[in-house]
Amino acid sequence: MKIAELRNKPFVLLVLKDGLAEGYFSEEFVHKTKQQLSDMSLRIASDNLSIIYADHIKKACEIVLGIINLGLLSHCENSTEKAKEIIKTQGIVYCFRAGWAQYAGLKEISVEYFKKIDLSTYALGATDTSDIIQLHADLVKQGQNSLKLFNLHKIMSAKYAANVVIPETDEDYLRFELQKFLNSALGLMLIDSEEKVFNNERYNKLITFLTDTDVQLVLEKFEDCVVKFAEQQPSGTKTFLNESALLEFNEFKTIISSQQNIDIYIPEILELSVNLTNELNDDFEGGYDFGMDDLDDLDFLKP
Repeated sequence: MKIAELRNKPFVLLVLKDGLAEGYFSEEFVHKTKQQLSDMSLRIASDNLSIIYADHIKKACEIVLGIINLGLLSHCENSTEKAKEIIKTQGIVYCFRAGWAQYAGLKEISVEYFKKIDLSTYALGATDTSDIIQLHADLVKQGQNSLKLFNLHKIMSAKYAANVVIPETDEDYLRFELQKFLNSALGLMLIDSEEKVFNNERYNKLITFLTDTDVQLVLEKFEDCVVKFAEQQPSGTKTFLNESALLEFNEFKTIISSQQNIDIYIPEILELSVNLTNELNDDFEGGYDFGMDDLDDLDFLKP
């Protein structure tokens, strides 16, 4: 990609320009190639954008250029000589198909993740020297991490979910829920419980421990529990948890350190059953205690 950066052009355009200047590509070949580029751009605009608006056609051209660049670079080993040979012997459509295969390969990682990738992500302008290979590699890594997050949420929810888990693919939601599962796992370890879900007794025991025990001692035990929990996980899971900062527990440790309003903040970060949550709010199993929350409930139920 250095040559592309130096001359301020996408790699494939430089190859075409050099090949024509050197006589490697004939005028007839270049004309045919340009026609193929136009046809592919109109097809992309027709299928994904619009052929009515000029800016859409321009974007389609940039998408075709980016996909071709990806395909060519993935096969030529960054060699301009090999790139010219590929274009001359295999053709520009071959390069597009090679790039499209890489783009479509994201679907093999996760169909849901693939749906989120806008095709225009691969667009390259006529003076754009972005590293399309690195861009694609980053998308592949993001997809793999997205799949790991989904699978880990599935594993942890099977162990620590106190309520019915509704299938979800939104990464922010999965991370939020996963952190609650992990917080609960650590909370139960703090009180030396081998159970996976809080009930009233275990919850009260945790609150008492966090409230009545010296902060430093709690934090020391907390760190020991984190290490122990990490050691219990498969190596791949442990690596992902560390890389995604899910084992930092900053929110949990901040609440422990403050030792103020623990009974208010702790329920918000733990995975607690609906019944236990209702009980903590003096509203067990949906019963009414004539508090302000009951007025909200009644307003919600009114037609």
